[in-house]
Amino acid sequence: MPQQNSFWNKQATRYDKAISNHDARYDARLSQLKQLLPPTAQVLDFGCASGEIALDLAAQVRSIEGIDLASEMIRIANTKAAKREINNASFLATNIFDERLETETYDAILAMNVLHLVKDHDEVLYRLRSLLKPGGMLFVETPCLGEFVWWKRQLILAASALRFAPFIHVYKFGEPEAELERHQFQILGAHNAPDQDCRAAIAAQKPTE
Repeated sequence: MPQQNSFWNKQATRYDKAISNHDARYDARLSQLKQLLPPTAQVLDFGCASGEIALDLAAQVRSIEGIDLASEMIRIANTKAAKREINNASFLATNIFDERLETETYDAILAMNVLHLVKDHDEVLYRLRSLLKPGGMLFVETPCLGEFVWWKRQLILAASALRFAPFIHVYKFGEPEAELERHQFQILGAHNAPDQDCRAAIAAQKPTE
């Protein structure tokens, strides 16, 4: 995905500035995650970007690892971790199939605003499931482009087709959780927010057996 990596490397500083300016939605998301993650949890943040969510959650869990394909995002995340003196968070520029990520290692995986950027959904979801311990939790947030007004959807897809923007998968409400169920995840809760860029938020669990 060199084109997609190049896009996010160029956007890294701007993205980090935007996400570091926490809004009410960010604060609500963080509060919910803090309530659901036990202090003993080993967490993987898949598509961690500049590490803001991982770093804000680090004090609540045993450890958190962030991975992202964009090396500039990871550079920023590591710089912030050092500046904040957070020692239980680590960041690596790699993909979800990296063999250093061991199966059944994580109590929870975050996939925040990343699944709509993935082409090989079945392979990625299978991999996420394999990385979780039995009973482990998967937290997903993703925009559903299929719910956007038609002109906005077409503009985004045109930009993607012309390679001014990365690939984007067109979800409709209900489809992300259906994907997870096909991969034997149990849906614990799902919320669709048409007023928040048509985002779906899902909490799912890997069965214990």
